[in-house]
Amino acid sequence: MKVKLDLHTHIWEAFNFQPPSLSIAEQVIGQIKAQGIDGIAITDHHNREWGAELRELVEANFPGEVIIIPGWEIEIRPPHSPFDEYQVSELFLPGGGVFRIYCHPGYYSPNIIIEENVHAIEIDNYIHNWHIRKAQVQEVAEANSLMTVEVSDAHVLENVGLRYTEVELDELYRRAMPLSEWGG
Repeated sequence: MKVKLDLHTHIWEAFNFQPPSLSIAEQVIGQIKAQGIDGIAITDHHNREWGAELRELVEANFPGEVIIIPGWEIEIRPPHSPFDEYQVSELFLPGGGVFRIYCHPGYYSPNIIIEENVHAIEIDNYIHNWHIRKAQVQEVAEANSLMTVEVSDAHVLENVGLRYTEVELDELYRRAMPLSEWGG
């Protein structure tokens, strides 16, 4: 069964870096449902704990209402190309596995460098579309067998769900690397 997921959001930032709470969980669930999507990945910069804590709150108090996938967004500077830098969202799938998405290709570096264990690439990003060269991203995705994803990159709650990807959850799990292989 396909689900609609916004796989790149900054919910911690959207709530001014407050700790997770039931009130925040209710607002996030409300926005997800208002947009007609099934869930989100929370990919705040360098903080994977916040998304995991919110997911626990949602599962304990609102079981089965929405899908919350905790993650984070990090910078990568490839050793073989030290002047290039790009961002990756790492999604920590329930039950194990890390699914990695190349974020906003073309920002910071115009080069698109695909390294091992990248599973998807953003082809549409609500905030960063101005520099995504979609034809090039599609070619890179095809050449590297990557999923293409559409994301909001929401930094405010109202933007959550403005872009989303329809995907089989099994496909995320199939492509993800086992936690035992993850180097983070």
